[in-house]
Amino acid sequence: MKLVKEANAVCLYQMDPQEAAMLQGLVENFPFTAMQEGEISRTEATPEALERDKLLNESLVEYRESLTTLAAHLVAPERFKPQAKGVVMTISAEERERLLQILNDIRVGCWNALGQPASLEPPASGATDQEHKYFALLNLAGYFEHSLLVGES
Repeated sequence: MKLVKEANAVCLYQMDPQEAAMLQGLVENFPFTAMQEGEISRTEATPEALERDKLLNESLVEYRESLTTLAAHLVAPERFKPQAKGVVMTISAEERERLLQILNDIRVGCWNALGQPASLEPPASGATDQEHKYFALLNLAGYFEHSLLVGES
């Protein structure tokens, strides 16, 4: 994936068809991990604190739902145009930032599902199929994040 043009807040990324399919599959299946509830304070158990936690979690659910809708829009087939050298994806600079948020959510979600390991590589032995899947998704999302940030991979 390589940034080939950026003008007027529009970005064009060239990639091979396999990369495009991987990006689409990754983002179309967002979110991969279950929503985790947040809490503002672990020590305060007042009714006000519980209400703040409830509002926080409602906001997190709404935010994730909006990202899910946006994810489908960002990798819609019309965004990927076949070219002589592969496929070109067109997104605005603002959409690129949102795509980075989605990819980061995938990475963090997979990392949390794996128990927050120090290494981002699967262990040489003993990992389950599900753990291998999460490591692969974590690293694939990282590949696309790097490509979007640096402009090439």
